[in-house]
Amino acid sequence: MPELPEVEITTRKLKTLILGKRILNFNRKILNIERKGKAILIYLSGGKILGFHQRMSGKLLVVGRARLSDGQGRDDKHIRKRFKLSDGRDLVFHDVRKFGVIWYGTAKKVLKDNYFKTLGEDALTAGLQSIKNILLNRKGKIKAFLLNQKNLAGIGNIMADEILWKAKIHPEREIKTLRYIEVKRLWKALKFILKKSIKLGGSTMRDWLHPGGEKGGYFKKRYVYGREGQKCFRCRAKISRKKIAGRSSYFCPRCQVL
Repeated sequence: MPELPEVEITTRKLKTLILGKRILNFNRKILNIERKGKAILIYLSGGKILGFHQRMSGKLLVVGRARLSDGQGRDDKHIRKRFKLSDGRDLVFHDVRKFGVIWYGTAKKVLKDNYFKTLGEDALTAGLQSIKNILLNRKGKIKAFLLNQKNLAGIGNIMADEILWKAKIHPEREIKTLRYIEVKRLWKALKFILKKSIKLGGSTMRDWLHPGGEKGGYFKKRYVYGREGQKCFRCRAKISRKKIAGRSSYFCPRCQVL
């Protein structure tokens, strides 16, 4: 579930919590932490990278060494990996569904992974002209386009539905039919929704938490995702749900006309 806002928040929080510490498992110092798409890269001394993709249910937590155990020295069964830090705490990768990915190796080796090689421009920093260029001569529907990490990196199902609602664009709209004013509206909506989600701490639906264990507040403030049958905040029509691009998609049939 973690999308760009959740990964960005995790990255920022980790910088305040563990930057400059040593990971005792490798005896390497943490030099920098950055987000790349939906992945988190921890740059270590000696030219190494420790990377994580949280996928569906993963989260990175910074906890006391005895935490997330059963009291008898055994880890919570959902802990994929525990990294001991030089300050006495642990960096824990907790992943209930076990779909998450962990990378470790030289920067050259990790960044050669196909995930990083095929990433599109980052959705948070892409400018209007970039969005126009990326959409130029593309075929297919806009929801599927937004979900494809090769086009724009970081957008997932929740953010795609929220962005399209804000932009008043139907998720099944053909890209080639979008007018310039709609592309501009899409770009503005993308920036607004991503920044709002980050400001509110991201979306905690089930599993995801901040590294310190806090919950995100965006899901309670969402506009359309998961609100099937409820009234649209803009026009009061009932929100619809339909499977689009293989995912449950939520939209307002009145505001987002196909």
